[in-house]
Amino acid sequence: MQIFQLQCFLSIAECRSFTEASYQLSISQSSLSKHISKLENEFQVQLFDRSRRQLALTPAGEEFLVYAKNAFSEYQTIRNRLLEYNSGGGTIRIGSVDHMGKVGLTTPIALFMEKFPEGNIQMDIKKSQSTQVVEWLLKGKTDIAFTAHIKDPVKNVSNLDNYDLTDYYISTLVKDEYYVILPASHLLVSREEVTWDELADEKLLILDKSNSVNAMIRDAFLSRGMQPHIAFECNQVDALLGMTASGFGISFLSGRIADTSYNVKKIRLRNSLTRDTCMIVPRESMQKHELIYRFAKHIESWYESPADQP
Repeated sequence: MQIFQLQCFLSIAECRSFTEASYQLSISQSSLSKHISKLENEFQVQLFDRSRRQLALTPAGEEFLVYAKNAFSEYQTIRNRLLEYNSGGGTIRIGSVDHMGKVGLTTPIALFMEKFPEGNIQMDIKKSQSTQVVEWLLKGKTDIAFTAHIKDPVKNVSNLDNYDLTDYYISTLVKDEYYVILPASHLLVSREEVTWDELADEKLLILDKSNSVNAMIRDAFLSRGMQPHIAFECNQVDALLGMTASGFGISFLSGRIADTSYNVKKIRLRNSLTRDTCMIVPRESMQKHELIYRFAKHIESWYESPADQP
């Protein structure tokens, strides 16, 4: 039994969903399932009842939950006590887009903080839209930016093209793309893929102009010779999903954000916009500030091999 397997089990037990837990831990569902299977094989019991619509713990799983919480808590206590011998600390100012949990950022940030005595390191996190997050970094208001790099592969343009990032270290953490979100009753829900042309007459429900993707969706239609029919705009994902589920129109959301309990279907869009979650750090900070360097490399390593993290 490994500590990370315990963390996988606890995350699933909390979320009651393999999908949500995989996002929280930033690993694939197949990898998460393998960790749980190893636990179940080791103890020769089934921990989760997968036959129900709502995932539930088995009686053995309920009892194991008590032990798992205690064991993980003991591990964290031991880790924190030993890390008191490790000097250093300070404040890291972070600018980030929303949905940090959906792209798995919360777990590696928490694990980095555990490397220091309690209260010895602070995370000052400000959230906004992708371009605002980059502007904070360029103006020196933050040390690190976690932002969405949105690209149109056909036009070869992106939402960050207007920024000079020559002197910045950029690391792509998560690759994603935008999907068409349809109400369950829509005629296209049985399709595996749709084209932009097939959406020409659809009522579009999209994120408002404070979001980079708004202009890029509009430009994508215009560049293909179509006038987009924007029926509704707002900055709340839940509102877009709810209105889509009601049949008012269709929406565009990235794959990770689109996984939801709403009665909608996400369909792949041919030549869709891509959405990469990127970490941007001034190169000077990487060279001169040990704490910033250690944090950036920790985040990068987590996304390269999350299963190896404790």
